Amino acid sequence: MKLTSGILGMTLASAMAIVSANAADMYRAPEGVSYKDAPIAAPIWSGSYVGINGGYAWGRDSDVTATPPALPTIDPPFATSGWFGGGQIGHNWQGVVHPQIVIGVEADIQGADIKGSGTVPGLATTAENSLDWFGTVRGRLGYSVGQALLYGTGGFAFGGVQDKLTVATTTKTHDATATGYAAGGGVEYAFNPAWSGTVEYQYINLGSNSLAGTDAGTGISGSAKFDHEYNTVRLGLNYHIHGGYEPLK
Repeated sequence: MKLTSGILGMTLASAMAIVSANAADMYRAPEGVSYKDAPIAAPIWSGSYVGINGGYAWGRDSDVTATPPALPTIDPPFATSGWFGGGQIGHNWQGVVHPQIVIGVEADIQGADIKGSGTVPGLATTAENSLDWFGTVRGRLGYSVGQALLYGTGGFAFGGVQDKLTVATTTKTHDATATGYAAGGGVEYAFNPAWSGTVEYQYINLGSNSLAGTDAGTGISGSAKFDHEYNTVRLGLNYHIHGGYEPLK
């Protein structure tokens, strides 16, 4: 949680720095010109966009346990981590409730190499898990100042999880599409009307799963609980189909 809080703090600090730097870019009415005739920033975030992204993920500790005859249980935790990359598509509406409020929807799909494993020393018991792909369908709510958009996001998440428990010569597996939720936030910066870059944090929870087995030859019993919870940080690049600055009519 400390690491997650630190990342969120850094993201917000970066966002505020961008906002402050661009507040001076807001259009103002020239002296002697009425407000109605003054050129102002149009809703640059309104419209559809597509993009690519990539980032890093780390997961919550999972547990693997083994119990041989007449000996106590051994329970070492292990964590998952790895890289991912993919693309996103979305649509924004700016000015529906307030000129600087942006409401949007976004969907993304990622290929991933996020995995972890743990072994009980001397008891031939190993647990492995991986997240091979995942995606989300989320809402976005943001506040625009100049060329910067600070936003929160949350919604539905899904992904392909694989769990495996090996106890000596006995193997148990679980391979499924898990579902859950995603929540996070980030900052997006418009380099020009067509292109923007994002820095985003998401927490993704795809639930948990347990496996257990006993090897008949050795008498060793093993079990593992796999927690499919991930912290993700990503960088993205979006191409906006609509956008730009227009005079107020």
